[in-house]
Amino acid sequence: MIFNFDREFQSMMQEHNLTIVILLGHLNPDGDAAGSVMGLAHYIKVNYPQYKVLPYLADTLDKGPKKQVSMDKVFNPFEKPDVEEKYGVIVCDTAVLARMIGRKYYEGAEASIVIDHHASNEGYGDVNYTKISEACAENVYYILDENKLKNTIDCEISPTAADYIYMGILHDTGCFNRVQVSTMQAAMKLLEMGVDHSYVMQTMYKDTLESLQKRLELLKRAERLLDGAVACVCINHAECETEEISYEDIHPISGFLRDCEDIKLGFTMYEEEENRWRCSFRSDGKWINVNELLQAFGGGGHAAAAGVRKRTNDVEKFKQEILERIIMMRKFSVQDK
Repeated sequence: MIFNFDREFQSMMQEHNLTIVILLGHLNPDGDAAGSVMGLAHYIKVNYPQYKVLPYLADTLDKGPKKQVSMDKVFNPFEKPDVEEKYGVIVCDTAVLARMIGRKYYEGAEASIVIDHHASNEGYGDVNYTKISEACAENVYYILDENKLKNTIDCEISPTAADYIYMGILHDTGCFNRVQVSTMQAAMKLLEMGVDHSYVMQTMYKDTLESLQKRLELLKRAERLLDGAVACVCINHAECETEEISYEDIHPISGFLRDCEDIKLGFTMYEEEENRWRCSFRSDGKWINVNELLQAFGGGGHAAAAGVRKRTNDVEKFKQEILERIIMMRKFSVQDK
């Protein structure tokens, strides 16, 4: 039986006598987190006007989706919620508590609902709906009442709930590069409702000539590993400071590397502060499952896209440990065939 968001939401609010709901995503929210959070916020606002709705994404939202969110005439999710009364919480696209933005709001809530699509979800929350899919926003689409979702388009100007949900799907699938039949069916239904693809597509355009030139320099640093099947770019904190390289600059590089015809796995290692490394991994999900790879190091995500944070003063040793695990996983994978 499919998860019924309307029933679960009303049950949470009524059973705990709540009038306020806060919606949260993950740290450094991307288009999927923003689309899921803002889509649900607008859906609730239109269909359940008796409740106060407070989405929170913070100001670290990716540049692309931030364009659409900044045009929102209803909500300002960059402001921290100011609440004195009791409230409920809905968390989207967040597999682990440690990665949640505004965690204090979750911990102070009377009740919580979690909606996610990561295989690595910890199972937290009073009600946890986690279905492995290409985008959390895809799950959001399928758990909502279609007529009520259409109602948000009739009652609001863009960006509407449907616009946001479409944005989430668009971003986490890489413009439909990674999809299932259900993903395309959801996108088709949203377009039939009136979502303007070209309008939402603008959120994918976030590059400037300077940012592309910076990424070109980063790509020049790529080193091939494991007989050329793997490629990596590693930037330490001193280089980040001197060359003004942000995580936003390096984050897409792992995907660029993975998309090369002769590379099976691309990853980046970015020292965001001294001895604190933030790493991003991209594969096709088949040659190596990067979620399984990184779970051994306290990270995770999806089969084709995952990440990990690591405190270490010896990043080369950490890199070698990762490579050794890749070799081991590949060995067992070949033996199983």
